[in-house]
Amino acid sequence: MKEIEYIEINGLLYPKLTLPPQKEIHLTRFGRKRLQYLKQYRPIFYTNLLTSGELNEHLQMIDDEANVLYDRLIEQYKVKRNITKELKEKDQMKWIQEMNNIQNCVEEVINKQIIHI
Repeated sequence: MKEIEYIEINGLLYPKLTLPPQKEIHLTRFGRKRLQYLKQYRPIFYTNLLTSGELNEHLQMIDDEANVLYDRLIEQYKVKRNITKELKEKDQMKWIQEMNNIQNCVEEVINKQIIHI
């Protein structure tokens, strides 16, 4: 068993706690949304991940999974709704409306299936 070190502050002893070293990660919007969700709605799970040193690994996994799903769903919706380069050249405003609609739909799916679980 590991021996606990203490720090004395104003006559009181406090355990000297440190987190295990964690690798640096760069998250996209989905990883940051997951982090915000965990802090706000799942604080116990967040704290457990943080203290065990698994938070960054968890966030990176969620981020990667969400980005892959995002790209795949965007392409599927474009094919399903027949959004092509020809439409972009012919009617740019219609293409923008359709793409914004697709992006909103895909983000909603990712939020429900990956981020908010």
